[in-house]
Amino acid sequence: MTNEELIQKALILAENLASGGKLNPEQSDKFLDYVFDETMLKNNARMVKIKGEQLQIDKIGVGRRVAVPKEEAKDPGVRRGVSTSKVTLQPRDIMVPLELSDTFKEENIEGDNVEDSIIKMFAKQLANNLEELYIGGDTLGEANVESEIYEGGSDSLYIKDTYLALQDGWLRLADSGNVVDLEGENIGLKVFRKILTALPTKFRRNKNELRWFMPSDLWEVYLEKLSTRATALGDAAAGGGEHRPLGIQAVSVPLMRDNPRVVQHVQLTGTTAVALRYKPISSVVVTTSTLGTSPEAAYVETTDYVIDYTNGTIARDGGGSIGDGDTVKVTYDAEPQVILTHMSNFIVGIGRDVRIERDRDIYKSVNQYAITVKVAVEFEEDTAISKGINIGADV
Repeated sequence: MTNEELIQKALILAENLASGGKLNPEQSDKFLDYVFDETMLKNNARMVKIKGEQLQIDKIGVGRRVAVPKEEAKDPGVRRGVSTSKVTLQPRDIMVPLELSDTFKEENIEGDNVEDSIIKMFAKQLANNLEELYIGGDTLGEANVESEIYEGGSDSLYIKDTYLALQDGWLRLADSGNVVDLEGENIGLKVFRKILTALPTKFRRNKNELRWFMPSDLWEVYLEKLSTRATALGDAAAGGGEHRPLGIQAVSVPLMRDNPRVVQHVQLTGTTAVALRYKPISSVVVTTSTLGTSPEAAYVETTDYVIDYTNGTIARDGGGSIGDGDTVKVTYDAEPQVILTHMSNFIVGIGRDVRIERDRDIYKSVNQYAITVKVAVEFEEDTAISKGINIGADV
Protein backbone atom coordinates (compact mmCIF):
# COMPACT_ATOMS: atom_id res chain seq x y z
CA MET A 1 0.00 0.00 0.00
CA THR A 2 1.37 3.42 -0.94
CA ASN A 3 1.61 6.27 1.54
CA GLU A 4 -1.27 8.14 -0.11
CA GLU A 5 -3.41 5.01 -0.09
CA LEU A 6 -2.58 4.49 3.57
CA ILE A 7 -3.62 8.05 4.46
CA GLN A 8 -6.80 7.76 2.40
CA LYS A 9 -7.70 4.42 3.97
CA ALA A 10 -6.91 5.63 7.47
CA LEU A 11 -9.07 8.70 7.06
CA ILE A 12 -12.01 6.98 5.44
CA LEU A 13 -12.07 4.35 8.16
CA ALA A 14 -11.04 6.70 10.97
CA GLU A 15 -14.31 6.30 12.87
CA ASN A 16 -13.72 2.55 12.99
CA LEU A 17 -10.18 2.75 14.38
CA ALA A 18 -9.63 1.55 17.93
CA SER A 19 -8.75 3.93 20.77
CA GLY A 20 -10.51 6.94 19.30
CA GLY A 21 -8.65 7.10 16.00
CA LYS A 22 -5.20 6.05 17.17
CA LEU A 23 -3.22 4.47 14.36
CA ASN A 24 -1.63 1.10 14.93
CA PRO A 25 2.22 1.03 14.99
CA GLU A 26 2.55 0.08 11.31
CA GLN A 27 0.13 2.76 10.15
CA SER A 28 1.76 5.32 12.43
CA ASP A 29 5.27 4.58 11.12
CA LYS A 30 4.18 4.86 7.49
CA PHE A 31 2.27 8.07 8.14
CA LEU A 32 5.26 9.65 9.90
CA ASP A 33 7.60 8.57 7.09
CA TYR A 34 5.21 10.22 4.62
CA VAL A 35 5.11 13.50 6.57
CA PHE A 36 8.92 13.50 6.97
CA ASP A 37 9.61 12.72 3.31
CA GLU A 38 7.37 15.58 2.15
CA THR A 39 9.87 18.12 3.51
CA MET A 40 13.44 19.11 2.69
CA LEU A 41 14.52 16.99 5.67
CA LYS A 42 14.53 13.75 3.70
CA ASN A 43 18.15 12.57 3.42
CA ASN A 44 19.29 15.73 5.25
CA ALA A 45 18.28 15.10 8.87
CA ARG A 46 17.72 12.30 11.35
CA MET A 47 14.23 11.33 12.44
CA VAL A 48 13.67 9.49 15.71
CA LYS A 49 10.28 8.16 16.68
CA ILE A 50 9.27 8.89 20.25
CA LYS A 51 7.13 6.55 22.30
CA GLY A 52 6.05 8.20 25.52
CA GLU A 53 6.37 11.71 26.88
CA GLN A 54 10.04 12.27 26.02
CA LEU A 55 13.12 10.61 24.57
CA GLN A 56 16.73 10.81 25.69
CA ILE A 57 19.41 10.08 23.08
CA ASP A 58 22.86 9.10 24.27
CA LYS A 59 25.73 10.93 22.62
CA ILE A 60 29.43 10.21 23.01
CA GLY A 61 32.08 12.89 23.13
CA VAL A 62 35.73 11.97 22.63
CA GLY A 63 38.55 14.22 23.87
CA ARG A 64 40.86 16.11 21.53
CA ARG A 65 43.58 13.46 21.72
CA VAL A 66 43.44 9.81 22.78
CA ALA A 67 46.89 8.60 21.65
CA VAL A 68 49.93 8.57 23.97
CA PRO A 69 53.59 7.56 23.42
CA LYS A 70 54.26 3.82 23.67
CA GLU A 71 57.32 2.54 25.51
CA GLU A 72 58.41 -1.08 25.57
CA ALA A 73 57.17 -3.02 28.63
CA LYS A 74 55.92 0.12 30.37
CA ASP A 75 52.43 1.13 31.36
CA PRO A 76 51.79 4.66 29.98
CA GLY A 77 50.02 5.48 33.25
CA VAL A 78 47.21 7.22 31.39
CA ARG A 79 43.72 5.99 30.55
CA ARG A 80 41.51 7.72 28.00
CA GLY A 81 37.80 7.58 28.48
CA VAL A 82 34.70 8.94 26.83
CA SER A 83 32.37 11.50 28.29
CA THR A 84 28.73 10.64 27.85
CA SER A 85 25.75 12.96 27.89
CA LYS A 86 22.21 12.94 26.65
CA VAL A 87 20.04 14.96 24.30
CA THR A 88 16.49 15.24 25.60
CA LEU A 89 13.62 15.55 23.15
CA GLN A 90 10.46 16.94 24.72
CA PRO A 91 7.65 16.65 22.16
CA ARG A 92 4.76 19.08 21.91
CA ASP A 93 1.24 18.23 20.75
CA ILE A 94 0.12 19.60 17.39
CA MET A 95 -3.33 19.27 15.82
CA VAL A 96 -4.65 19.87 12.32
CA PRO A 97 -8.42 20.53 12.65
CA LEU A 98 -10.50 20.30 9.48
CA GLU A 99 -14.20 20.80 8.84
CA LEU A 100 -16.05 20.11 5.56
CA SER A 101 -19.68 21.10 5.04
CA ASP A 102 -22.26 19.03 3.16
CA THR A 103 -22.98 22.03 0.91
CA PHE A 104 -19.33 22.28 -0.10
CA LYS A 105 -19.25 18.59 -1.03
CA GLU A 106 -22.45 18.83 -3.03
CA GLU A 107 -21.39 21.89 -5.01
CA ASN A 108 -17.80 20.79 -5.63
CA ILE A 109 -17.07 19.10 -8.95
CA GLU A 110 -15.49 16.11 -7.15
CA GLY A 111 -18.53 15.50 -4.97
CA ASP A 112 -17.91 13.11 -2.08
CA ASN A 113 -14.37 12.43 -3.36
CA VAL A 114 -13.37 15.99 -2.49
CA GLU A 115 -13.05 14.90 1.15
CA ASP A 116 -10.19 12.54 0.35
CA SER A 117 -8.43 15.12 -1.83
CA ILE A 118 -8.65 17.91 0.73
CA ILE A 119 -7.58 15.71 3.63
CA LYS A 120 -4.49 14.57 1.72
CA MET A 121 -3.75 18.22 1.00
CA PHE A 122 -4.00 18.92 4.73
CA ALA A 123 -1.57 16.06 5.46
CA LYS A 124 0.95 17.66 3.08
CA GLN A 125 0.33 21.06 4.64
CA LEU A 126 0.99 19.50 8.04
CA ALA A 127 4.45 18.51 6.75
CA ASN A 128 5.10 22.11 5.66
CA ASN A 129 3.90 23.53 8.98
CA LEU A 130 6.13 21.13 10.92
CA GLU A 131 9.11 22.20 8.84
CA GLU A 132 8.23 25.83 9.59
CA LEU A 133 8.35 25.02 13.32
CA TYR A 134 11.59 23.03 13.01
CA ILE A 135 13.30 26.03 11.42
CA GLY A 136 11.74 29.17 12.88
CA GLY A 137 10.32 28.18 16.27
CA ASP A 138 11.02 30.46 19.24
CA THR A 139 9.50 29.84 22.66
CA LEU A 140 9.19 33.59 23.30
CA GLY A 141 6.56 33.74 20.55
CA GLU A 142 6.79 36.45 17.92
CA ALA A 143 4.16 39.17 17.52
CA ASN A 144 2.06 38.82 14.38
CA VAL A 145 -0.85 40.77 12.94
CA GLU A 146 -3.93 38.74 13.85
CA SER A 147 -5.10 38.46 10.23
CA GLU A 148 -1.82 36.71 9.30
CA ILE A 149 -2.73 33.84 11.63
CA TYR A 150 -6.53 33.77 11.62
CA GLU A 151 -8.80 34.45 8.68
CA GLY A 152 -10.98 37.43 9.45
CA GLY A 153 -8.66 38.69 12.18
CA SER A 154 -7.64 42.29 12.69
CA ASP A 155 -5.27 43.90 10.20
CA SER A 156 -3.86 46.30 12.80
CA LEU A 157 -3.83 44.47 16.14
CA TYR A 158 -1.21 41.91 17.17
CA ILE A 159 -1.27 38.52 18.86
CA LYS A 160 1.40 36.03 19.91
CA ASP A 161 2.15 33.24 17.42
CA THR A 162 1.51 30.39 19.84
CA TYR A 163 2.31 27.74 17.23
CA LEU A 164 5.89 28.89 16.60
CA ALA A 165 6.23 29.37 20.36
CA LEU A 166 5.87 25.63 20.96
CA GLN A 167 9.62 25.02 20.65
CA ASP A 168 12.87 26.68 19.71
CA GLY A 169 13.73 25.82 16.10
CA TRP A 170 17.13 25.25 14.53
CA LEU A 171 17.81 28.90 13.72
CA ARG A 172 17.38 29.80 17.40
CA LEU A 173 19.18 26.70 18.69
CA ALA A 174 22.12 27.40 16.37
CA ASP A 175 22.85 30.59 18.33
CA SER A 176 24.60 28.31 20.86
CA GLY A 177 26.97 27.03 18.16
CA ASN A 178 29.81 28.79 16.32
CA VAL A 179 28.35 32.08 15.06
CA VAL A 180 30.10 34.09 12.33
CA ASP A 181 29.07 37.69 11.62
CA LEU A 182 29.66 38.31 7.88
CA GLU A 183 28.94 42.04 8.33
CA GLY A 184 26.90 42.36 5.15
CA GLU A 185 29.35 40.58 2.84
CA ASN A 186 27.47 39.26 -0.20
CA ILE A 187 26.94 35.54 -0.57
CA GLY A 188 29.87 33.85 -2.31
CA LEU A 189 32.70 31.39 -1.79
CA LYS A 190 34.42 33.76 0.64
CA VAL A 191 31.31 33.73 2.84
CA PHE A 192 31.09 29.94 2.66
CA ARG A 193 34.79 29.65 3.56
CA LYS A 194 34.42 31.85 6.65
CA ILE A 195 31.47 29.78 7.87
CA LEU A 196 33.35 26.53 7.20
CA THR A 197 36.54 27.58 8.98
CA ALA A 198 34.50 28.53 12.07
CA LEU A 199 33.53 24.87 12.38
CA PRO A 200 36.01 22.87 14.51
CA THR A 201 38.36 20.83 12.32
CA LYS A 202 37.20 17.47 13.68
CA PHE A 203 33.69 18.13 12.33
CA ARG A 204 34.74 19.03 8.77
CA ARG A 205 36.86 16.06 7.83
CA ASN A 206 34.10 14.31 5.88
CA LYS A 207 32.54 16.95 3.64
CA ASN A 208 30.10 14.43 2.15
CA GLU A 209 28.29 14.38 5.49
CA LEU A 210 28.10 18.17 5.84
CA ARG A 211 25.23 20.32 4.58
CA TRP A 212 24.72 24.01 3.88
CA PHE A 213 21.16 24.88 4.95
CA MET A 214 20.10 28.17 3.43
CA PRO A 215 17.04 30.09 2.18
CA SER A 216 16.02 29.29 -1.39
CA ASP A 217 16.16 32.96 -2.38
CA LEU A 218 19.73 33.30 -1.12
CA TRP A 219 20.76 30.15 -3.01
CA GLU A 220 19.27 31.59 -6.20
CA VAL A 221 21.33 34.76 -5.72
CA TYR A 222 24.47 32.66 -5.38
CA LEU A 223 23.65 30.71 -8.56
CA GLU A 224 23.02 33.99 -10.39
CA LYS A 225 26.47 35.18 -9.31
CA LEU A 226 28.04 31.95 -10.61
CA SER A 227 26.16 32.18 -13.90
CA THR A 228 27.97 35.42 -14.78
CA ARG A 229 31.23 33.49 -15.13
CA ALA A 230 32.19 32.59 -18.70
CA THR A 231 33.05 29.06 -17.63
CA ALA A 232 31.51 25.60 -17.59
CA LEU A 233 30.61 26.20 -13.93
CA GLY A 234 28.79 29.39 -14.90
CA ASP A 235 26.87 27.59 -17.65
CA ALA A 236 25.90 24.83 -15.22
CA ALA A 237 24.70 27.35 -12.62
CA ALA A 238 22.62 29.19 -15.24
CA GLY A 239 20.94 25.90 -16.12
CA GLY A 240 20.21 25.02 -12.51
CA GLY A 241 22.86 22.32 -12.37
CA GLU A 242 24.08 20.91 -9.08
CA HIS A 243 26.83 22.88 -7.35
CA ARG A 244 28.56 22.05 -4.07
CA PRO A 245 30.22 25.14 -2.53
CA LEU A 246 33.65 24.07 -1.21
CA GLY A 247 32.67 20.46 -1.91
CA ILE A 248 29.67 20.53 0.48
CA GLN A 249 26.11 19.83 -0.61
CA ALA A 250 23.74 22.79 -0.34
CA VAL A 251 20.14 22.32 0.79
CA SER A 252 17.87 25.04 -0.54
CA VAL A 253 15.09 25.41 2.07
CA PRO A 254 11.93 27.11 0.73
CA LEU A 255 10.46 27.66 4.21
CA MET A 256 13.65 29.22 5.59
CA ARG A 257 12.97 32.95 5.41
CA ASP A 258 15.47 35.07 3.51
CA ASN A 259 15.12 37.59 6.34
CA PRO A 260 14.56 35.43 9.44
CA ARG A 261 12.10 36.64 12.03
CA VAL A 262 13.65 37.19 15.46
CA VAL A 263 11.95 37.81 18.80
CA GLN A 264 13.52 39.09 22.02
CA HIS A 265 12.30 40.28 25.40
CA VAL A 266 14.15 43.46 26.31
CA GLN A 267 14.07 45.53 29.48
CA LEU A 268 14.15 49.27 28.76
CA THR A 269 15.49 51.53 31.50
CA GLY A 270 15.55 55.28 31.19
CA THR A 271 16.40 56.21 27.62
CA THR A 272 19.50 54.01 27.39
CA ALA A 273 19.81 52.11 24.10
CA VAL A 274 19.86 48.30 24.34
CA ALA A 275 21.65 46.21 21.71
CA LEU A 276 19.55 43.52 20.06
CA ARG A 277 20.92 40.15 18.98
CA TYR A 278 21.41 41.13 15.33
CA LYS A 279 22.17 44.15 13.21
CA PRO A 280 21.08 45.64 10.88
CA ILE A 281 17.37 44.98 11.36
CA SER A 282 14.04 45.82 9.71
CA SER A 283 10.26 45.41 10.11
CA VAL A 284 10.32 46.06 13.87
CA VAL A 285 7.21 45.49 16.00
CA VAL A 286 7.26 46.26 19.73
CA THR A 287 4.51 44.98 22.04
CA THR A 288 4.05 44.10 25.68
CA SER A 289 6.10 41.07 26.72
CA THR A 290 2.88 39.46 28.00
CA LEU A 291 1.26 39.50 24.56
CA GLY A 292 -1.05 36.50 24.19
CA THR A 293 -3.99 35.44 22.05
CA SER A 294 -6.05 38.55 22.84
CA PRO A 295 -5.34 41.20 20.15
CA GLU A 296 -3.35 44.24 21.29
CA ALA A 297 -2.12 47.44 19.66
CA ALA A 298 1.63 47.67 19.20
CA TYR A 299 3.71 50.45 20.70
CA VAL A 300 4.39 53.39 18.39
CA GLU A 301 7.88 54.16 17.10
CA THR A 302 9.23 57.67 17.94
CA THR A 303 6.39 58.02 20.46
CA ASP A 304 7.01 55.03 22.75
CA TYR A 305 10.44 53.86 21.60
CA VAL A 306 13.34 54.72 19.26
CA ILE A 307 15.02 52.20 16.92
CA ASP A 308 18.46 52.37 15.33
CA TYR A 309 17.96 50.01 12.38
CA THR A 310 21.61 50.06 11.29
CA ASN A 311 23.14 49.31 14.68
CA GLY A 312 20.29 47.11 15.93
CA THR A 313 19.43 48.98 19.13
CA ILE A 314 16.21 50.01 20.86
CA ALA A 315 15.64 52.70 23.47
CA ARG A 316 12.64 53.88 25.43
CA ASP A 317 11.20 57.28 24.58
CA GLY A 318 10.70 58.88 27.96
CA GLY A 319 7.40 60.49 27.03
CA GLY A 320 5.63 57.37 25.71
CA SER A 321 3.57 54.50 27.09
CA ILE A 322 6.49 52.21 27.97
CA GLY A 323 7.27 52.58 31.66
CA ASP A 324 10.79 52.96 33.01
CA GLY A 325 12.11 49.43 33.57
CA ASP A 326 9.36 47.72 31.54
CA THR A 327 10.16 44.59 29.54
CA VAL A 328 8.86 44.59 25.97
CA LYS A 329 8.66 42.02 23.19
CA VAL A 330 10.67 43.10 20.14
CA THR A 331 9.93 41.22 16.91
CA TYR A 332 12.06 42.08 13.88
CA ASP A 333 13.64 40.78 10.69
CA ALA A 334 17.37 40.08 10.49
CA GLU A 335 19.66 39.71 7.48
CA PRO A 336 20.01 36.29 5.73
CA GLN A 337 21.58 33.39 7.62
CA VAL A 338 23.20 30.06 6.65
CA ILE A 339 23.70 27.00 8.85
CA LEU A 340 26.49 24.48 8.26
CA THR A 341 26.42 21.20 10.14
CA HIS A 342 26.57 17.44 9.83
CA MET A 343 23.41 16.09 8.22
CA SER A 344 22.69 13.78 11.17
CA ASN A 345 23.13 16.62 13.67
CA PHE A 346 19.60 17.80 12.86
CA ILE A 347 17.24 15.70 14.97
CA VAL A 348 13.50 15.54 14.39
CA GLY A 349 11.56 13.71 17.07
CA ILE A 350 8.03 12.61 16.20
CA GLY A 351 5.72 10.80 18.60
CA ARG A 352 4.46 7.43 17.41
CA ASP A 353 1.02 7.96 18.94
CA VAL A 354 -0.60 9.46 15.85
CA ARG A 355 -4.35 10.01 15.81
CA ILE A 356 -6.55 10.63 12.80
CA GLU A 357 -10.07 11.14 14.07
CA ARG A 358 -13.36 11.77 12.35
CA ASP A 359 -16.69 13.00 13.72
CA ARG A 360 -20.00 14.36 12.52
CA ASP A 361 -21.75 17.53 13.72
CA ILE A 362 -25.38 16.91 12.77
CA TYR A 363 -26.46 20.42 13.80
CA LYS A 364 -23.96 22.16 11.52
CA SER A 365 -24.12 19.46 8.79
CA VAL A 366 -20.35 19.12 8.64
CA ASN A 367 -17.78 16.36 8.85
CA GLN A 368 -14.94 17.13 11.27
CA TYR A 369 -11.42 15.72 11.19
CA ALA A 370 -8.41 16.06 13.45
CA ILE A 371 -4.86 14.86 12.82
CA THR A 372 -2.82 14.89 16.05
CA VAL A 373 0.96 14.36 16.33
CA LYS A 374 3.78 15.11 18.77
CA VAL A 375 7.03 16.68 17.56
CA ALA A 376 10.37 17.88 18.93
CA VAL A 377 13.54 19.32 17.37
CA GLU A 378 17.14 19.51 18.58
CA PHE A 379 20.79 19.43 17.60
CA GLU A 380 22.84 16.53 18.91
CA GLU A 381 26.04 18.57 19.23
CA ASP A 382 26.04 22.37 19.46
CA THR A 383 29.77 22.65 18.77
CA ALA A 384 29.22 20.89 15.43
CA ILE A 385 27.22 23.87 14.12
CA SER A 386 28.52 26.91 12.28
CA LYS A 387 26.00 29.70 11.69
CA GLY A 388 26.68 32.60 9.36
CA ILE A 389 24.66 35.73 10.08
CA ASN A 390 24.24 39.17 8.50
CA ILE A 391 24.90 37.92 4.96
CA GLY A 392 24.43 40.23 1.99
CA ALA A 393 21.94 39.08 -0.64
CA ASP A 394 23.20 41.05 -3.65
CA VAL A 395 25.00 39.61 -6.66
